[in-house]
Amino acid sequence: MKIVVRLTFLSIIATTLYACIEDFEFEGISKGEGIVVEGFISNQSYNDLLALPLSARYFTLKLSSVGEVENTRNEPVLGAKVELHQDNGVVYDYAEIGNGEYGLFYEDFKAEQGRNYHLEITLNDGSRITSEIQALPDTMDIGSFSVVEQTKLDYENVLGEVSIAEQEGIGFNVTTLSNDSEDPIYYKWDLSITWIFSADLIEDNHPLKFCWATSQNYYQEFQLLEDHNGNIQNELFFLKTRNSRLNHGFSVLIRQMTMSHEYYTFYNEVQKQLDQSELFASPPYNIKSNLSSDDSGVYGYFGVVNEDFERWYFDKNEIDNYGGWVDDLCEFGPRWAAYCFDCREWTYDDDQVTPYPPDWWDPLYFAMRP
Repeated sequence: MKIVVRLTFLSIIATTLYACIEDFEFEGISKGEGIVVEGFISNQSYNDLLALPLSARYFTLKLSSVGEVENTRNEPVLGAKVELHQDNGVVYDYAEIGNGEYGLFYEDFKAEQGRNYHLEITLNDGSRITSEIQALPDTMDIGSFSVVEQTKLDYENVLGEVSIAEQEGIGFNVTTLSNDSEDPIYYKWDLSITWIFSADLIEDNHPLKFCWATSQNYYQEFQLLEDHNGNIQNELFFLKTRNSRLNHGFSVLIRQMTMSHEYYTFYNEVQKQLDQSELFASPPYNIKSNLSSDDSGVYGYFGVVNEDFERWYFDKNEIDNYGGWVDDLCEFGPRWAAYCFDCREWTYDDDQVTPYPPDWWDPLYFAMRP
């Protein structure tokens, strides 16, 4: 049996609006010509995320081609036929979104324990790419969290001058649950922030005074852990408490993935490449993939993971070293910038801005005045 979804233009728009938590872009992990495949499925469906509540997302797959010229951006692969095969004979079709992205538009679809999955991709020229068979690893819930007030050396930007100075802030830690199995648990954590931006030069009751901005790049690094016994404390991020983003409301979404040893090894190699790139070392090009092609080189990984989420809100009343209100760009920056009068004009990196709070936002954590 084959399940087919026919997309309308409206559903494509909805996907764009409600997609969340994009994975790391594997630019430059390959050397030589080939296709880069990025994607995963998990135990959390579109509807599961809505019920948590979180901004929902469909599972997506990204295809791009890479050439032999270094320092060039990968080109999107268009017009491919992408299928997800389940071991009971059901086939789920990915629909092309654009720019090399393909989506599984099934609101209740999720990976199930005891099932096997693999990808089959047919490119425009007829060449085929297949993944190794993947299964959902054992479920491990997210652990406990703790906040520790501390001082760290960190970068400081004052009127465009960047320096290193002692910064007061909080370290946010996760402690893993006990691992009673004989096998290690392989963890990956990543973060997404949502904060409230204020157009400070208009009155408080103006409908374009406050916008909610979401960014996946505020904390760019992901964290990995191979945990044999459990009860390991790991710092996920350090948040400077003298920070204009804390003025009106600030939240961090923590996503925990547990995965296979092979998928963990792939991310571990990617992390090493990122660390080496920062030190201007030659990056490794032999990152192991679980994909194969009958015609050209293929890079990347298709994973099946368990996801768990926790949302944390900054509460200034729980922090002793909270630095208080910090003047924003409209005070120290160009006072007649458009975003000082219309919060929708704020743009920075990949921030998604809306004058309406997300459905999941807790109104207890919105301060009109800091």
